[in-house]
Amino acid sequence: MGTDNRSFSVKAKRYDTSKRMSGRALQKRRLSVWAKDPCCAMCRRLTAYPSGFELDHTVPLFKGGEDTESNCQILCNGVNGCHEKKTAADLGYRHRQTIGADGYPVE
Repeated sequence: MGTDNRSFSVKAKRYDTSKRMSGRALQKRRLSVWAKDPCCAMCRRLTAYPSGFELDHTVPLFKGGEDTESNCQILCNGVNGCHEKKTAADLGYRHRQTIGADGYPVE
């Protein structure tokens, strides 16, 4: 396995992905954070280990957050999961309302 040398640009700020934690260290962190509180930080829904949640940075890395356990939280995943909503909000995206066949917003 080689070193991951990819990088990406978010709003004209570069973030080097080779500094991100991965492998066994990441799995150890996921278990540690989940064991402290297995509920989603936003909706408080109980999450299953290992596939029922996403490990999320409270302060995003691209906004200057640190890649430490104290900056991590558990968020539920899925199509309408809290992780997707938080990531969209962090990036400045607005939620589009779904319009039903009758022309009214679907809640």
